[in-house]
Amino acid sequence: MTMMLLDPAAAMLALVTAVASPVETVDAPQPITCLSAEETREAVSDGKVMQPAAASRHAREAAPGEVLRIRLCRQGDEFVYVVTTMKRDGRVARVTLDGASGKVADIR
Repeated sequence: MTMMLLDPAAAMLALVTAVASPVETVDAPQPITCLSAEETREAVSDGKVMQPAAASRHAREAAPGEVLRIRLCRQGDEFVYVVTTMKRDGRVARVTLDGASGKVADIR
């Protein structure tokens, strides 16, 4: 087996290009932090967000099925509802809605 020596400049270039640099997404979504039941009641009573029942209806329109779980959360400075639904075939969907308007932000 023959060993090939690299030019130091070529070796440095190979090393620099091989090292992964961190990639930052410009429009990366904010992390979601969910509220307690008491905090949820307070946000609803203060009129900051819609009633959970209304959010549930919006989620079922977007991803038909039985609502398994609904949580009010914060994403950055905004309130969002995270609603988990299950279709008759057993598939589960997670619907994220704007807390005030009920507009669908994401379905997974």
